[in-house]
Amino acid sequence: ARQHPAALSAAPRITSPRPARVQRALELIALRGASVWREGALVLRWLTLTISAGDCWVVHGAIGSGKSTLLAALHGDHGVAAGGTIRRIGHVTGAALDEFQRRTGYVAPELQAALPRQLSALEAVVAGGRGAFGLDGAVRSGERRSALRALHQVGALPLASRRLGELSYGQARRVLFARALVRRPDILLLDEPYVGLDARHRTRLGALVNRIAGGNHAVVIACHHRDEWPRCATHELELVRGRARYCGPLREHPAAAGARRQ
Repeated sequence: ARQHPAALSAAPRITSPRPARVQRALELIALRGASVWREGALVLRWLTLTISAGDCWVVHGAIGSGKSTLLAALHGDHGVAAGGTIRRIGHVTGAALDEFQRRTGYVAPELQAALPRQLSALEAVVAGGRGAFGLDGAVRSGERRSALRALHQVGALPLASRRLGELSYGQARRVLFARALVRRPDILLLDEPYVGLDARHRTRLGALVNRIAGGNHAVVIACHHRDEWPRCATHELELVRGRARYCGPLREHPAAAGARRQ
């Protein structure tokens, strides 16, 4: 795994032929025996995994396998049942998740549907920078610059003044991406992020995710289509009816398997 600057200490002076100790990447989220219930149904069962700085996890499985529930649970929207644990960097058990969520970018259909439709695209991104759904108070100049920069990143700058309720699903999805990126998060949680996008913007945002994943951030992306896996994927979780069929280092990227079959 890649190393995170915050996890490194000063290099020791070599005084013996013993091999140098391998530094571990900074752990950002750790699940241990985690199960998650939704509306009286057990959706995820006894999952154990660690997401570290530099990791790019791909979560895949059939529709209904629990992918969206997992990402929502990582973000803090669903709790872990008794008997399991979830540990997040910068978060003390029982405390509010504000600090953790300020370091996390989240793209999900449920979040997109929940945003107030009367907000402009710019205001929605500014609200995301504040860690809020709605906008409380005037937009400050620094917030405006950051929001416009994020909208430009995702090809949505022309939408800045338009209300969310006026946008197509794909346009609103690009605004949601900008909202996730405006705080330059350490962790990016992406639930089926390319749904509703045309080919041009799918390619643009896919390249952006690959750049982020290739840096020293953590990315967790739930994909239904294997051609959407980031090139920099390092780990995978295959879910079957809420259980982990496989959880660990990437076995083989779909692009490599496809090239070999040709």
